[in-house]
Amino acid sequence: MKKRGANEITTTGVVVPVNWDEHGIVTAVAISTHDEEMIYIEPRGKGTALFNLVRAEIEVTGKVRMKAGAKRMTVTDYQLKKTWD
Repeated sequence: MKKRGANEITTTGVVVPVNWDEHGIVTAVAISTHDEEMIYIEPRGKGTALFNLVRAEIEVTGKVRMKAGAKRMTVTDYQLKKTWD
């Protein structure tokens, strides 16, 4: 994980679903990083694109804050590294 500026980091990991609706549609995603950290993605801006990249390995940059004891990221940029499908 690289620090970019005030609360901004770049890290690599796999996009994983963390919540679903009653129809099985993914409603929340997170990044499972290589150092076994879970960073929950805010569902706005560029973060919404990650819903289409479940199980893909990406490099993601964004502003991170703690909320309810968990890291939450507002994505400012991402790059696809590898897909598993």
